[in-house]
Amino acid sequence: MSEDDTRSYSEKRREPRHVVSLEVNYRCGDAYLFSRSSNLSEMGIFLTTPTPLGRGTRIELSFAEPGAGEPIRVIGEVVWTLEAKPGVEPGMGVRFIDPSPETRARVKALIRTTAYLE
Repeated sequence: MSEDDTRSYSEKRREPRHVVSLEVNYRCGDAYLFSRSSNLSEMGIFLTTPTPLGRGTRIELSFAEPGAGEPIRVIGEVVWTLEAKPGVEPGMGVRFIDPSPETRARVKALIRTTAYLE
């Protein structure tokens, strides 16, 4: 096991995550699913769900900025999961795959608006 493998996912992140609760629609193959986010960064999101998808699963995500018309759409990959335990909300950490500069800018603006950042 390399040193990189022993670090937690929060230590490996390049962008900090911020507490942001959004309604998120996502698609995996022919299945259309719904969840809520508990945190968000320019490059990823944590979705709360009692049935997280497997690590490596690619999904199409769609979430809306409050008051905005067109939702943000991005492809993501499940990079880690949390199983339900006392005091732990189950879900999955999703890394955005090659978001466009426009998508990153919209996510950043959403974080600033929703998480009340400077």
